[in-house]
Formats: sequence, C-alpha cells, structure tokens
Amino acid sequence: MKTLPLKRYPRGKATVMCRDKEVSVHSSCVLCAHCAGIRVNRRVIPNPYALALRGSKGGLPLDQQLMEGMMMFNTVIEDANATDIDCFDDAGCGFIALTRRR
Repeated sequence: MKTLPLKRYPRGKATVMCRDKEVSVHSSCVLCAHCAGIRVNRRVIPNPYALALRGSKGGLPLDQQLMEGMMMFNTVIEDANATDIDCFDDAGCGFIALTRRR
C-alpha cells in the first residue's frame, strides 16, 4: 500500500498525484476502488463511500447511504489534520471505479 500526500488549494480543493497526474480527491479518490482511506494524524479512516456501497445500515435506502458516505469523505478531507490518502494501487494502474463490473 502506498501513501499519497494531499496538496491543498484555496477554496477547499484537495488533490493527489495519481499515475503521474494531479487529480481531485473529491471526485476521483472517493470513487476509486484503490482508495483504502484517509490518514488523519496517525489514524486511517476507511473510505466511507466504499463502506456504504459494500454494506447496509439497515433500513436506509442505498442512495441515502451513498450520499452520507460521500459527505463524510468530504468532511474528513476538509479536516486540517488529514494529511494523506492510503492507496492500494502499488502497480500504478490509476483510477478504477468502485462500481465496475467484475
């Protein structure tokens, strides 16, 4: 597993280097199958969007769970203590959608 350091810009934009190009964390990492989580201080918070997609909270519709997962991901990224994204992409193949067909 590798660690991708967050680069922050004004207005809340956060990016990482993925396959030799700079991508937005908010639109790429959250939806990527390689995203293991967000490093906040020494703790890694698993990707909340991926957790919502894989499991059910019991009773809530899937679209509501996914929206909550996306909001939680964005909230954690905006935390000033969030420093890195943990990524399973050791081979360097880049973005792979969480919802891809197997």
